[in-house]
Amino acid sequence: MIRKTWRTIIGFLRSPGLVIWLLAIVGAWSALATFIPQGGATDPAVAAWAATHSLVEPVVRAVGLHQAFTSALFTACALALGLSTALCAWQRTKVALSKGRTLREAAVADGCSLAKSHHLEIGCDPALSGPEVLSIASATLGHLGIRTKRRNDLLAAVSPSWSVWGSPVFHWALFALIVALVTGNLLRSQGLMGVAVGQTKADVPASYGVLHVGPLHGWLGVQRSIRVDAFDPDFRIGGIDRGPTPTVTVLDGAGKVIKTQRVYPNMTLKTGSLAIYPSDYGLSVDLTFLSARGAETKRRFQLVDFSDEATDGTVPTVPLGVADSTGKALFWIDINVPLDRTSNGFVRLVPEKPAARVVVTSPDGTTVLDRVVNPGGEVALPSGDTLRLDAVGYYARLQVVDDWSIPLLYAGLIVAAFGLTIAVAARQQIVLAGVIEGPEGMKLAMSVRLWRNASSSRGEIETELTRALSGVEEGSTT
Repeated sequence: MIRKTWRTIIGFLRSPGLVIWLLAIVGAWSALATFIPQGGATDPAVAAWAATHSLVEPVVRAVGLHQAFTSALFTACALALGLSTALCAWQRTKVALSKGRTLREAAVADGCSLAKSHHLEIGCDPALSGPEVLSIASATLGHLGIRTKRRNDLLAAVSPSWSVWGSPVFHWALFALIVALVTGNLLRSQGLMGVAVGQTKADVPASYGVLHVGPLHGWLGVQRSIRVDAFDPDFRIGGIDRGPTPTVTVLDGAGKVIKTQRVYPNMTLKTGSLAIYPSDYGLSVDLTFLSARGAETKRRFQLVDFSDEATDGTVPTVPLGVADSTGKALFWIDINVPLDRTSNGFVRLVPEKPAARVVVTSPDGTTVLDRVVNPGGEVALPSGDTLRLDAVGYYARLQVVDDWSIPLLYAGLIVAAFGLTIAVAARQQIVLAGVIEGPEGMKLAMSVRLWRNASSSRGEIETELTRALSGVEEGSTT
């Protein structure tokens, strides 16, 4: 009873119907996820979507569609699909082991072993000699697309033993892809990081503006930083406009360069589990804070985004806050860069005469200071400190993905493609033919197994050889 129940469960898990349903659910879920912002409730895109779709938002959040690829439903379906694929792969592996053993035995078979065990016996014209029978059989099989080799007194067309491993390799690769995908989603991190030209940011949560982290991702082992060395707003190579292109460097924990590369569409910086893609760009303002005595206290890069609605064409990504020793906010500093204009609107480049507009507001929203400052200029702050504008340049918004499964996914796809190619293209067959003498005269004994991609059928082989060797339409089968 227990064995029967176990077999029923295994049969259900391995059934094509279950696989089809799981694929449909995973596919539909993934399609829905492309239309719904991914992230936590505090993510600006998620919050904006929730406000716009207030009727369906409770359902979307309840089923986990904002974290679609780490949700319980998606994970359960993916794991069930992986288990079903593993069981199917194991079954195909057992079949491949049996077929491979049979092919190896056939590869070393001789006339004696064939005489003892064969599938077909075809009567031959008494006027033919043994060598003539084999020659005619070889030509006939050749016309049927079966090329044979002569091994002493035997004709053989035996596929190599590796030809049976295409399907198992393909299914095991699919299983590995599913495992890598599920565990990768649980362990990966993905976010947007704004880095000014000349700035270096540690790869830590505080450096990201938007960040999605898998529930099992940990930062303890992440010891690296990201630097933008240069920025070309109109990079061209090979006569093709690649658009705004930053030059990005990844450094290890000791500050040693790991890799430097221009990053643009279809040119991703990849090193280990890290992948960096271009997302957007804006302007950066290099600032220095000076104490009342003129000593430098800190430097900041203020990142500024383009905005067609803003008066000057830009808005700061995050206002700068100045607080006292107790952490109480003293005032806020908003910095933007007035852009050049044309008849088509703002020019999204560093202005020909760069400057920054500095607006200081008190905690109650009262404007304390509003000045336009050129590079090298200074502004006295209400705290008694001085703010100096050093330069106006560019910043790159980078999409940074830390996912160890990406190289494994590529490897799995390559292995799956290799296995599928073998399964689709490789022929799996055993055709052995030899002459035997019996009371009824000379006969052609054959062992025939046609598993996959055979150019003929067993019935056609028997009919054609019977016609060629004896002139009779039907042979005898034992």
